[in-house]
Amino acid sequence: MPLEWQDFARSTRVVSDLFENFGKLGDVMTYVVKKIKLRRVYLDNANPRHDPIENELEIIAHLIEKENVKQLAKHISEVGGTSPLERIAVFPHPKIKDAFVAAEGNRRVCAFKLLADPDKANTEANKKYFRKLASNMEEVPDTFEMVVFEDRKESRPWVSLRHEGGQNGIGTRTWDARQITRFNSQSDGASNPNIQASLLIEYARRENLLKADRLDELSITTLTRYLSNPVFRHVVGLVDTKTLTISVAVEEFNRVVTKFLNDALDPASGVGSRSTAADRKAYGEKLRNDGVAPSNHGFTPVDLGARKPADNSSTEKVDPTPAPVRNNPSPDKRRSVIPPDFSVRITDKVLKRLYDELRAIDAEQYSFSATYLLRAVIEQTATIYLKKNGRAAPKELHQRLGIVADLLLTDGFTERELKSLRVMANDKDSRYSPDSIGHFVHGGMIPTKTYAIKAWDSIEHVLLALMQKIA
Repeated sequence: MPLEWQDFARSTRVVSDLFENFGKLGDVMTYVVKKIKLRRVYLDNANPRHDPIENELEIIAHLIEKENVKQLAKHISEVGGTSPLERIAVFPHPKIKDAFVAAEGNRRVCAFKLLADPDKANTEANKKYFRKLASNMEEVPDTFEMVVFEDRKESRPWVSLRHEGGQNGIGTRTWDARQITRFNSQSDGASNPNIQASLLIEYARRENLLKADRLDELSITTLTRYLSNPVFRHVVGLVDTKTLTISVAVEEFNRVVTKFLNDALDPASGVGSRSTAADRKAYGEKLRNDGVAPSNHGFTPVDLGARKPADNSSTEKVDPTPAPVRNNPSPDKRRSVIPPDFSVRITDKVLKRLYDELRAIDAEQYSFSATYLLRAVIEQTATIYLKKNGRAAPKELHQRLGIVADLLLTDGFTERELKSLRVMANDKDSRYSPDSIGHFVHGGMIPTKTYAIKAWDSIEHVLLALMQKIA
């Protein structure tokens, strides 16, 4: 054994008992960490990702076409390197002096080789692709800290542990969908589509809506399919796609959620991962018709995901007499057209400015301006939505709204929920049609604050869905 390996073995003493499933390996596992030039590392022609390939350019072509190396290289170019949690592993090349073969990290080595020399790519289009990625980097690294094993045999237990060890608990275990969602929900701005479903499961667990073992059986992707549908969210009382903010009574929300989760566990209910938009729409209607869905909407929004669980350990006597219920204020009495509890993220700069001004303006004092801004918000929202769906925007606003209604119908909205939008699109004499609003704007009639507020309220649920879709 070379002196450097003996010194490392004496200082490390990695016991091979951890690898009894791989056979007797001797007293120690030996490896060193060195800085190695990328040009001295060869791709492994016997890598398990492909059949044996002798020519390195053929290996590169295979990894580009079959193993997503282009996407990996793109990420490297964006962040400047690969994960600091993982090193590339190599062993000495059996035939070439001072050269090495990649034992672990073949894709990473390939990506860096292509960024350093795009002409290694298999097609002119791919060469152009990697040149562009490389040009976006200040410098393509040419030296890396790598784990060096004595030979392929010494590397095999560690490579096996990396790719297979999760099955027996001693290696890296892949997260399931729920665990990924839980991790993503811990960071701001997380975009994982399963976040709301994960929050719903945790809420049901906290409130004891179902037994823990039943909750563990739920398919988070099935729940997400339903929660991503704006019609279904409206049925159960959820106001957005990322939180558990509801606009219905908590008791009624708990009732419909308990039914929904139980149905998701019952194959006979029809609530499953293969449901279509029409199936989810029909299920929402069934919840309504059966009297399970909340009967009253419009309550002050409450984020149940942010609420702390009730503390039932206190022995303090509580007065069972409920506090008197007060009538909530009329929505017509609010100052601005957009209600203060309406919340949505808007990325389009023009729409954002129009929306913010409409939200801030005093509709009582500036009724003409409020009405004009309302029409502008409706028009801009509809136009962006049509563009996002690859549809041309007709010149007349009522025609645009008609196409929007058709698209929303295919996306799960019911005709009942689209009625106000249909009236705006088809009935020019309606008080809330684009023609009528334009008549106000151009001074044909004097608008009132109440008029603008009622116009907003009649299509608020549609505008919310559109704004969420174009964000």
